[in-house]
Amino acid sequence: MNANVLLRRLLFALLLALPLAAAAQSLDEFRAEGIIAERFDGYVEVRTDDAPAAARRLVEEVNAQRRELYRQRAESQGVPADEVGKVYAETIMERAPAGTYFRMPGGHYVRR
Repeated sequence: MNANVLLRRLLFALLLALPLAAAAQSLDEFRAEGIIAERFDGYVEVRTDDAPAAARRLVEEVNAQRRELYRQRAESQGVPADEVGKVYAETIMERAPAGTYFRMPGGHYVRR
């Protein structure tokens, strides 16, 4: 089994433990409403100009948690943190609730 496949499997298993605390339900609600979008790099962003302050705060919190998780995983695996985020993004895309927008590398959005 090549190292890339092994890394992806390990990261997938670790994604199940992604620390989103009590924010998970609110994140799902904002994603389903199209207010928060997932990105190809494993982070989230506010997608609408009129997003409530709670959504903006949530984006900051989730991204801080993910940034730290990606840094830790990258350090333990000896890979760049941005590559860890991209692997997580693939799994997040598969598991996100219906209605979630994803910003692709070219800048356009697709909706699940």
